[in-house]
Amino acid sequence: MPEVVVFTDEETATGYRLAGVEVRVADPRDAAAQLNALVEEDRYGLVVVDEGLVPDPIDATARTMRGRDLPVILPVPSLGAAFDEASDATTYMKELVRSAIGFDIKLE
Repeated sequence: MPEVVVFTDEETATGYRLAGVEVRVADPRDAAAQLNALVEEDRYGLVVVDEGLVPDPIDATARTMRGRDLPVILPVPSLGAAFDEASDATTYMKELVRSAIGFDIKLE
């Protein structure tokens, strides 16, 4: 059965690992080449790619994927994209915690 892997940065990798997902941490300097090598392994059915590392992963792997059905490349927004200029990361985190445990906490 094909496996699932997340291709992301070190900071985001921790969250995926806590969820029990296999993670490959990429070096931002040559993430596209690392992604192509990962696709060539022929081990994965789904490769989730952080768009902060490879902005267009489908285009970046087009040559490697030619004539292949798997893996499916699934781009996901980077962690930084979750906190655009209009939002406040502290407010977001406080809301997550409040919804999970039922009351507010002070974040410093």
